[in-house]
Amino acid sequence: MEANGGRENLEKAYLVAGSGLFELELRYFQNEKSIDHNEKCCSEKEDGQGRCIGTCKTRFRACLKHYQATIDTTSPCTFGDVITPVLEGTTLNFTAISGREGGFTNPIRFPFEFNWPFKKTFG
Repeated sequence: MEANGGRENLEKAYLVAGSGLFELELRYFQNEKSIDHNEKCCSEKEDGQGRCIGTCKTRFRACLKHYQATIDTTSPCTFGDVITPVLEGTTLNFTAISGREGGFTNPIRFPFEFNWPFKKTFG
């Protein structure tokens, strides 16, 4: 408390809680080069001209975190994440997949919760 023209100010700390549901709807994905996240052939096989042959086993990860000017894929997901089951193919048309298929649900959904502190001065 501090004196303010003969009055005292009271500062009180609060914690605000929030929650929500994150949704990401996938529509179409194409991996034209059949490469993985390390830019290597998914099947580890190439044709005579060095192009990858075969299909990839694809999965997606949605990670919800605080804003980052430069995305750091090694830091934890602040609000949560979800990883899809493996989906076969290098071209995936999600509009043709309805509801749940093979454990995969579109849109991808996961709940999140967060808290933030704030102070308020009375007086």
